[in-house]
Amino acid sequence: MKAFLKRITEIILAIFIILSPASDWINYNAVYASNIDIKSYNNVGKIYYGFKLVSSKNIKQLNSNVMQFTHVKTGARLMYIKNNDTQRVFDISFRTPTRDNTGVNHIIEHSVLDGSRKYPLKSPFKEMVKGSLGTFINAMTSSDYTTFPVASTNEQDLKNLMSVYLDAVFYPKLTTDPNIFKQEGWRYDMPSKNSKLSINGVVYNEMKGDYSNPSWIMYNAINQSLFPDTSHNWDCGGNPDDIPKLTREKFIETYKKNYTPSNSYIYLYGKLDIGKYLKFIDENYLGKFTKTTVDTSIKLQKPLSNVPEKVVSYPVSENRDSKNKTCFSLNFVTGTVWDKEINTAFGFLSYLLMGADDAPLKKAIKDADIAEDVNCTFMLDGMQPVFSINAINCNESSKEIFKKTVFDCLKNIYDNGFDKNFISSALKSYETNIRLRELMSPMIGGNGIELSQRALLTWIYDKDPTMYFDTQDIIKKISKLDKSEYFKDIVGKCLVNNKYHSIVIMKPDREIEMRSNEKINNMQEEYKNKIGKEGINAIIKDTANFNAWQKREDSKEALDTLPRLSLEDVHPEIPDINYKIDNVNGIKFLRHNANLNGFSNINLYFDTSKVPQDKIQYIALLSSILGNVDTDKYSTKELSNEIQGIGGNLSINASSVVDSKNSDVYSPKLIVSLLVLEDKVEKGLNLTEEIINNSLFNEKRKIRQIIKQNKSALESMFSLGSGSGALMGLSSYMSESGRYIEKISGISYYKFLKELDNSFDSKWEEISKNLKDVSKLVFNKNDLIVSCSGSVNSQLSFKSELKRISSKLNSDAFIKQKYKFNVPSKNVAYSSTAKVQTVMQAGNFKKLGYNYSGKMLVLENVLNMGYLWNTIRTNGGAYGAACSFLPDGLVVMKSMRDPNIKETLQTFQGTADYLKNFKATDAEMNNYIIGAIKNFVNLNTAGELAKSSICDLLYLTNTSVDDLIKHEKEALSTTAKDIRNYGNMMDEILKQNVYFVEGSEMKIQENKGLFRSIIDLEK
Repeated sequence: MKAFLKRITEIILAIFIILSPASDWINYNAVYASNIDIKSYNNVGKIYYGFKLVSSKNIKQLNSNVMQFTHVKTGARLMYIKNNDTQRVFDISFRTPTRDNTGVNHIIEHSVLDGSRKYPLKSPFKEMVKGSLGTFINAMTSSDYTTFPVASTNEQDLKNLMSVYLDAVFYPKLTTDPNIFKQEGWRYDMPSKNSKLSINGVVYNEMKGDYSNPSWIMYNAINQSLFPDTSHNWDCGGNPDDIPKLTREKFIETYKKNYTPSNSYIYLYGKLDIGKYLKFIDENYLGKFTKTTVDTSIKLQKPLSNVPEKVVSYPVSENRDSKNKTCFSLNFVTGTVWDKEINTAFGFLSYLLMGADDAPLKKAIKDADIAEDVNCTFMLDGMQPVFSINAINCNESSKEIFKKTVFDCLKNIYDNGFDKNFISSALKSYETNIRLRELMSPMIGGNGIELSQRALLTWIYDKDPTMYFDTQDIIKKISKLDKSEYFKDIVGKCLVNNKYHSIVIMKPDREIEMRSNEKINNMQEEYKNKIGKEGINAIIKDTANFNAWQKREDSKEALDTLPRLSLEDVHPEIPDINYKIDNVNGIKFLRHNANLNGFSNINLYFDTSKVPQDKIQYIALLSSILGNVDTDKYSTKELSNEIQGIGGNLSINASSVVDSKNSDVYSPKLIVSLLVLEDKVEKGLNLTEEIINNSLFNEKRKIRQIIKQNKSALESMFSLGSGSGALMGLSSYMSESGRYIEKISGISYYKFLKELDNSFDSKWEEISKNLKDVSKLVFNKNDLIVSCSGSVNSQLSFKSELKRISSKLNSDAFIKQKYKFNVPSKNVAYSSTAKVQTVMQAGNFKKLGYNYSGKMLVLENVLNMGYLWNTIRTNGGAYGAACSFLPDGLVVMKSMRDPNIKETLQTFQGTADYLKNFKATDAEMNNYIIGAIKNFVNLNTAGELAKSSICDLLYLTNTSVDDLIKHEKEALSTTAKDIRNYGNMMDEILKQNVYFVEGSEMKIQENKGLFRSIIDLEK
């Protein structure tokens, strides 16, 4: 887990959003076009448009100037990071300490986005996303603050996003419209006298999903054990048992207290004329308020007088074996968030202790044979950071052994220090990762979003927001010291001799869900009896009124208030992402020129189609073993040191590359990926060759640990209620490629691992032999495809090494296998301990004779931001809904954290009629088109590393740049008539009658007539 962990409850309103020009900005630009040049905004103490500049400094590592302002009239804080980055960012945050488990701050976070004074729509953001180009729009609630970050590569969009966000947080409709609280928070639902009284609401259903997640349960338990007197004792997202205790009066009171400029933190980033932004913010928003005293104080937890031991339960199904499924977490408060040196060091210390399989603490716990998996987390998400050591799937009786093993290992490190070779190579790797950070910065949001979140680590507590912008001073200091002595002293101070720690025991409970459901049913029956006939009639009436409110349409006048981009504001040129193909000793070599900050990105795509069908699951197992066992030349520990020494990231994954035009045509691959410093290409490839050719499969204990670890990871994935089981089932039914992927990563693979684990001793010789045999079949130069992205010199170096290494690869001509998998049943439900559902319906338009068109991108936008949003999220209470039309013909509609099943499937059935009757003005169609082509537009700002990956993907999936250009042109020419014409196609797709559901066992049983079979994911 990353050092700068943000454990927050997210509401992802849209993955890419951009708004359009507001008249305020058009007029403002005209008036102030010749105003003060940005270079003059450097006079500390001077007031610019109501903002006093309190500091200005250059940060070399960021190649940026950081200016901090205070709004004179209100005390609002504003920071601007000035640089030439065109992926610009705006963020406004408020300090909102959590005081109880009702989730009030989380519900406010949702609710401010449901219309405002200037934009009086039901959901301005839903409307805006239709015409979005932006790379990030989000809102997040943590224990101590709520933040609203947005990013865009189009400055006009950023201006509009800022206008809508500012109006949302300072002038929301939530104070006057009671239905917003009912929609986003909670409400009683009872459509008729014969209906069951139920509770619904978007946040309520979202948190029901979180409380099915053992990780979330553990996270909250850790905080409760360590911070009984602070905001971290409470769940900022809200506990579903407590959310219905929140009154609308308390909701409004909390909003009015916290959402004031005096309690705000405003952030701007990128290539901007800051004067224009300061003036707009002051004249339209902050200048209309006065300074207020807001008590949002957050206090430190005093060290505890004893070591708390907290026991909690997590749900497992009645059919799941709960033996050896207890989890332990040993948790240390390491100081405060403004202890920059300690916190920076802990990011590295976490790796030293647990980062590699042979890291001392990880090895000690594994050697004690008490857990299937172990990990550590360093949570820098509050005033007091926490380092946690976690043992997963243990016997309940192993608690004392776990504690003793951890403290014995830490005490040994404190007494004797770390292995100096290991620590030296690890530090080199850590320093390299700092260089990699910018290179690997995600396309979504870019560096500006990351910096906004880093700023809030300290800014929200009124400490220096730039504290974690540059950690080179700490790294340089550490590099000059005796590193073993330095880190062992931290181990002694923060861990061995630290009395401020706790242990959390999380036990499986087969009956917790049954008790919870009984409790809810009893409470609802008691409430019905309490309010009597008159009260029930009032709820029925209120339900009808609320449903009518949800179904109302926004007026043309309200819609016209929204700022919108025009197609003239969009520059949809697809960048040069072409590659060149060479042939090296019979191996296809893809190369792509890229500026990767001194790195080379290398991928080796080994063809695995020669592996017999009954052995393909060993390919996936092999991918997790390679690099984690000894080789002829290196021990695992030495191998880890060598990989760190080349400044590289090495990963090996089993996968399948699907033809973009036909999902039944696919190429199974084992992909070896190496991101390495340019001057270490030769050494990196030597290590790769050693791993793939000379790994030893005779380490019985280690291989069993890896099997247990992988099995545990899949168990965790299936227990999260993420929909992964349903997605695998759907993919498996729909195509041959889906069936292959399910075999190597789905339920079938989990059962394979479970069988290996249960019969490991008796099957050991067979397992070892199969790994050797499969390895020989996979690592063969025939049908191998390789790629290298980087400088021309790095490509030449790679090409030279490839000639040498290819001679060491097996070149035997093995027979390509013809896989034939059984087609599984459709209309299947996967039950788990989740409290909400994922509902999916699918089809294939190519099998009906239709061809893919870029117009389908616009079709997706029409359904996602119109029909599905309104019916499934707004009316149905689900966390979200989406559909996709893929070039290979696959169509998928999906709901997430959905309280319904039957109603959602009925909604999917209504898509054809919705499309047949679709109407939109030219302006509305432009909006849908712009939102649809955003991914093409934002390719221009994708990082060089992302572009190099795209090059590989295009080649491997039989997609050309010309295909992308064609799809974009088709999208740009889409009309409302085109959308209506898709109604008949949708009719035929729905008649294929393919759906899959994953979720609550109780809800699935209530709807069991819909399914051909029900599969318990945890059995």
